[in-house]
Amino acid sequence: MLEKNATFEIINQYDVYINRDFWGVPYIKGQTDQDVAYGIGLVHAEDAYDDLVELMPLYRGQNAIYNGLDSIDTDYLVRLLKVHSKVRSIGKKQLSQNILSMAQAYADGVNAYANKHPDKVNPSLHPITQEDVLAGSYIQHLFFAGLDRDLAQIAAEDNTSIPTGSNAIAINSIKADSNAAYLLINSHQPLSGPVGWYELNIESKSGWHGHGGNFPGSFLINVGFNKDIGWGATVNRPDVMDIFELTINPENSNQYLLDEKWESFEVEEDYLAFKLFGFLKLRTKQKFRYSKFGPVLEMNERYFALRHINQNSFNEIEGWYEIGNSTDVYEFEKQLAKRKIPSFNFVTMDSNRNIGYFYNGRIPVRGDAPKARQILRSSSSNDIWDDNKLVHDLPKFINPSNGWIQSTNQNPFSVMGNYSLRMKSMKKNVHFEQRLTNRSFVANELLSLNESIDLDRFIEIKFDNSYSKNSRQYKYLKSIAQYDGRLELALQNWNRKTDINNTNAALGMCFMAQEWISEMNSKPTPSFKSAKQECDSLFQKIQRSYSDQWGLINTISRGSRTYPIQGSVDTLRAVYGSPDSKTKSLNMSGGDGLFFIIAEDDNGKTIYGMHNYGSSRNESSVHYSDQTFLFSQEALRFIPVNL
Repeated sequence: MLEKNATFEIINQYDVYINRDFWGVPYIKGQTDQDVAYGIGLVHAEDAYDDLVELMPLYRGQNAIYNGLDSIDTDYLVRLLKVHSKVRSIGKKQLSQNILSMAQAYADGVNAYANKHPDKVNPSLHPITQEDVLAGSYIQHLFFAGLDRDLAQIAAEDNTSIPTGSNAIAINSIKADSNAAYLLINSHQPLSGPVGWYELNIESKSGWHGHGGNFPGSFLINVGFNKDIGWGATVNRPDVMDIFELTINPENSNQYLLDEKWESFEVEEDYLAFKLFGFLKLRTKQKFRYSKFGPVLEMNERYFALRHINQNSFNEIEGWYEIGNSTDVYEFEKQLAKRKIPSFNFVTMDSNRNIGYFYNGRIPVRGDAPKARQILRSSSSNDIWDDNKLVHDLPKFINPSNGWIQSTNQNPFSVMGNYSLRMKSMKKNVHFEQRLTNRSFVANELLSLNESIDLDRFIEIKFDNSYSKNSRQYKYLKSIAQYDGRLELALQNWNRKTDINNTNAALGMCFMAQEWISEMNSKPTPSFKSAKQECDSLFQKIQRSYSDQWGLINTISRGSRTYPIQGSVDTLRAVYGSPDSKTKSLNMSGGDGLFFIIAEDDNGKTIYGMHNYGSSRNESSVHYSDQTFLFSQEALRFIPVNL
């Protein structure tokens, strides 16, 4: 299929063939990587156009033009970080010509769709450019690495968000039966929207190939597998940004203290555009301050400098391409060690049944890493780290003698229970997150049992919906049960599971969810009184009783159909719901979504998976919701590697 320019200028021609399987999943084949990237742009626009372009104003620093004055803060941040000038001055010099031309090809694919279907697009957002694609990737990685969470430390307003998580588990023949090895790829995201998973299969005759998930706006596979290796990614919290509270000269607010001397800010002025009433376009002149510590934000007459490890690096795109082309666990390790990707844990399994866990992060070498987890009140240049000096000795485990690895957003030395805890080490120049999730406790407890695991048991573990007695949430629940007789009774009768017929789960589950949300948002543990008020309000809104079956309270919906679903907050079958008065339930909005299970044995490779909704985000498509019921039933789809 050859495409040529119609309205938005497309200089290059591309040779790409797109076929779809029974479920509508696109299988994209091209002569070159650029042909395939063009095809990805086409299918993203066809299946997920609204999600593809939703964040384009943010990426361009024009959010306030499209979404009103309330969105101007993100425009200020994009300009303060000099995202677009750095794309041009740094990004296009760092990235290979292959990646740059793939980014252009992806943009061309989106624009080709707009040329063919002008009635289905927002013409004011076109043409999509190569710079849009590069800036979008850069900004997304800033947020995945915790930019919003770090900025919340200095913001006055309450920015509580509904958290998600991720799971990745690998076991080899030491733990598995019949000389087999299994890999679970199960990164948790919102079920829909710009960062909801999109499934695709790609194959270039130049050697780039794979099957997995990415987000609309990206031309690379982020989680998935090729013919040689599979990899799952889970969100971690490497300390990749420092926030410095500056000491300002009381006689001159344009100066800050540096090494006992007053240093003047470098000040730039620029205009930010916005719209009022949906049609009146205005501009406001803003000052942008820069210090030796980094770009500066002023909040409530206090000045904070931001120093991010990726401030001069756009290599994350290249990094994803390189790990996606790995042929085994050892090459994956080698590519990841380049530290081009700023964050994420990775769990891998290759066709030789090697398994590996890698804690990844572009972490700068610091003098006092634990201290840097908080806002630094410093005026010393000794605290300004060199972004070229990175910590390279990060936790990794390849083919451990216990035979299994699990990553569930926890401390990196808790990925193999007691086995990995024995390897824990403390280093002054790096500080790892200390948190443990319920998923980490349950996975460690299930995988530590003295039993051989076959594929059926591995699938059962993937869908486990229980809570550990050792989890932080369950201990919180026990500590507050004394204040409420009904809660105490429910706790006594509850088996700590969240199956659909369970009538004892709701009350305790709601209290534990309040603790989980607070912990994820770095807030104090809620009191019994505040948690009870929140739970009572939620159940009033959905018109449910605490004694109702969990399947009535916990649901997943798509279109006009709603189904009960097992699992809950921070269970391995992770279900994060929002109160919905229409469905009278906590309706799933994030968590367990697109997943893959890869089984390798002496007979070869078998791959299963499922998407939470379907391959299309267009309500008129049969593939808008054709996997939702199966997903709710914990069913599996056989996945062909080629069509």
